[in-house]
Amino acid sequence: MARTERHPRSRADAVAHHNRQVAGVTAGLLVVISLYSAVLGSNGWLWFGWTVLLLACVALFAIRA
Repeated sequence: MARTERHPRSRADAVAHHNRQVAGVTAGLLVVISLYSAVLGSNGWLWFGWTVLLLACVALFAIRA
C-alpha cells in the first residue's frame, strides 16, 4: 500500500487555522442571528447560544495563543 504524505504544516499552524475557522463561523452566526432578530423578532435562546459560542471562541484563542 502506498504511503500518503502528510501536509507539511506544523501543529501550531494547524491550530491557528482552526481558530480562524471557529472565529469565522462565530462571526457568520452573529450576522445570521442579527438578521433573524431584525426580520422575525428577538429570540433569547439564539442570543444565549451565540454568547456561549463566542465565549468558546475566546477561550480557544486564550488557550492556544
